[in-house]
Amino acid sequence: MKILLTRPIDDSIITSKILSQIGIETLIIPFLEIGKVNYQELRISQSDYIMFTSKNAANFFRFEKQFRNNSVFSVGSETKKILQEKGFQNIINADENLEKLLKLSKKRLKKGDVIIHPTYKKLNFKIRNFFLSLGCKYFAIKCYSSKMICRNNDKLILFMKNTKKSMIAFYSPLTARSFVKQIQKMNLIKFCKDKSFVVISNKVKEEINKLGKLSIHVARKPNQKEMIDLMKENFTLGKKIG
Repeated sequence: MKILLTRPIDDSIITSKILSQIGIETLIIPFLEIGKVNYQELRISQSDYIMFTSKNAANFFRFEKQFRNNSVFSVGSETKKILQEKGFQNIINADENLEKLLKLSKKRLKKGDVIIHPTYKKLNFKIRNFFLSLGCKYFAIKCYSSKMICRNNDKLILFMKNTKKSMIAFYSPLTARSFVKQIQKMNLIKFCKDKSFVVISNKVKEEINKLGKLSIHVARKPNQKEMIDLMKENFTLGKKIG
């Protein structure tokens, strides 16, 4: 059984290396491209909170030594790891759950506190309005962008048509949306029926459901470890059935 990895190239390579160590063959076809957005520096004081809701924001935010003692809110183990490697020392992390993080932040914040949010190029009004409702000052730093892509149509066609009892993994709704769009465009929907889909959340599942009734498995928690475990489980099951 082969697993198609659809994440941006750097993330897919990391996942592929983990899977190869346990004997699972992979094919990488990125359906999403992440890019840096140049942004104007904000003056950040030591009393300001910095919030990271994605690993991409953590990657593209320009860290400076004077930020290391700022209180930092983060979502996800991968995001936290990147922040620790950059040098942040006071991290309040929620396990892959934005709603949980907002609840945690609400307990710590007081009126007038400043939230600096390195984020995607499009403003998240839900997050902004949440902090404004608490009487906080909210500033978004738009530091990265994403683009739906598929530059390996021939590989995709071969995989979908010729690779039986295979698996496809998705780590984000936008990646899944990009895949669905390409599958529909290339009239490959019927070849999805013999595939097993491993997804990181129910939001991703909703995107894949647009292709019809398929075999979709959702990770117990939305993180890399749970995704790897789920792929291992399905790989082992597939070998037994095969």
